[in-house]
Amino acid sequence: MNSLIQHLCRAIRKPETVKRYRDAGIGLAFIVLSQLLVFPVQIALDLNSINLPASILVMLLLSSSMIIANYIHGGTEKLYMKYLCGPTNFLGRHMSFGFVASFLLLNRDHISDPMDVPRIIGSFVTITVAGYISSYLIALGIYKLELRLRSMRKRVPDIENGHRPWPSPSAAWPAPPTDRNAIRLDRLPQISEVAVSNDGSWMTTKAAKGGRAYQLVEQFVRTGPLWICMFLIAVVGLPVYFATDYEAPFEALFFTLFWTSSVQLQRSLKSSYSLLRHPRLRSIVVIFANPVLVTWGIGTAYLWIKTAYREQSIDITVTEFRQHRTLSAGILAITEGGKLSSNIGAGDLSGPILDAGIICMGFKMFEYRKELWKSLHTVLITCALLSVANIFLNVMLARALGLQPADALAFAARSVTIALGVPAVGNLGGSTVLMSALVIFGGIIFQMGGDWLFSLFKINDREGHDAARNSTTASVGSTEAYDDNETQRRSAKMDNAVVAAGVTVGINAAAMGTAHLIERDSRATAYSALSMTVFGAMTVALTAIPIVSDTIESLAIR
Repeated sequence: MNSLIQHLCRAIRKPETVKRYRDAGIGLAFIVLSQLLVFPVQIALDLNSINLPASILVMLLLSSSMIIANYIHGGTEKLYMKYLCGPTNFLGRHMSFGFVASFLLLNRDHISDPMDVPRIIGSFVTITVAGYISSYLIALGIYKLELRLRSMRKRVPDIENGHRPWPSPSAAWPAPPTDRNAIRLDRLPQISEVAVSNDGSWMTTKAAKGGRAYQLVEQFVRTGPLWICMFLIAVVGLPVYFATDYEAPFEALFFTLFWTSSVQLQRSLKSSYSLLRHPRLRSIVVIFANPVLVTWGIGTAYLWIKTAYREQSIDITVTEFRQHRTLSAGILAITEGGKLSSNIGAGDLSGPILDAGIICMGFKMFEYRKELWKSLHTVLITCALLSVANIFLNVMLARALGLQPADALAFAARSVTIALGVPAVGNLGGSTVLMSALVIFGGIIFQMGGDWLFSLFKINDREGHDAARNSTTASVGSTEAYDDNETQRRSAKMDNAVVAAGVTVGINAAAMGTAHLIERDSRATAYSALSMTVFGAMTVALTAIPIVSDTIESLAIR
């Protein structure tokens, strides 16, 4: 028993384990602390009838403040890399959890006419494919043009403008092994003790003492978040529910358990030794084990079981789950005399997760500010062109395929992050429910097929792959000028593809796509975050102009 306890202590004190839980702890604390900024800003916007999300403004404010602070004192970047980079990546990877509540609203706000379903699917597929192709080609062409214009100027050597090393993959989320013949580390505790006689023959073999128990200890530490969720449900969620009949804390922890379990499931499938022998099957299983999709499925089953148990309609169940569009609206209702249980449901608590995730996008833009500055014109021009094209052409195509005016107007912001898409579609009088569903489905599709797309088009956006490629090239032809030029040419070509891919993901997959790029430690993350923000802001600004909104509405009713 003492040896097990010692092994548990050693496993917990491992540097990678300490970093993982420290980043998670700081990230969870930031979700609460970020509301100290988001809440008053959102209240001020609501009181002045400004239909904008406070999280976007706070993101831009913090990002600008950090850039100014770093200009005044260069230690800001070191402080960020040491204490905030890990929590930022943690929040970015788990930001998609905040979209589950919006996804569950489809159980209530369903489509009334079943004949509209194939029309919506057809419009979504057509517009999505066209959007990805046009975004990538336009961004790639503009970035090449921007680089050519820059090269025409007289260049002065400046080490500050050189490419900064990209961050290494997070130790808390290790990449799955790819070598089928590699020895599994979790089998090392099972190594047998072998004694050899004087003549070299085997004398005895026996399993190492406590090997299986040590393996269970390691598994317990790796799956710690699951046990923490169960513990909190037992000591917080259930007691609060039975004492006050307020079920929001219990359901919030319960859905957190769903999310954590789905993340652990996908991670185990990626590193499964058995599935590595069948790469195609592994890819399919991992794709459909998407955490958002799995959590939505389990959550939907939970809501329908709850509906049947209470003998009420699903509309009431979903409304109890999420009462308001923003958490600030629910808190304001409580300050005006409303009850806590009638204004704050478990789904309302997903708002702070999204807010914190969006704010962290600003941190990523600060982290890669030098790279973003080089591609700023590409992002601005691409977003401007496609925002104008989307709000007009998408509506026209959706209407031509037979959709109702409100549903057709939802396609004006079909890939804008929900925080900005709701104000944009609200300005037009379109269906915000359908718009939210389109955004979520677009994000899920990229999360499920994004890795395959990057592999198909050979976009090496991860530092580990690039480093291996560069080292191989250098070792083969380091003595020849031709090889050096070829290496530079390939590197420039890959940088072009990474920038174009980042802009494409930000425009078409919004926050969920950016969250997936953070998870895969992609160099395209910053471009995606900036494009998502700029594209959404331009869409909201355009739809707020009366002549533009009137024109779009007239296209939807033809």
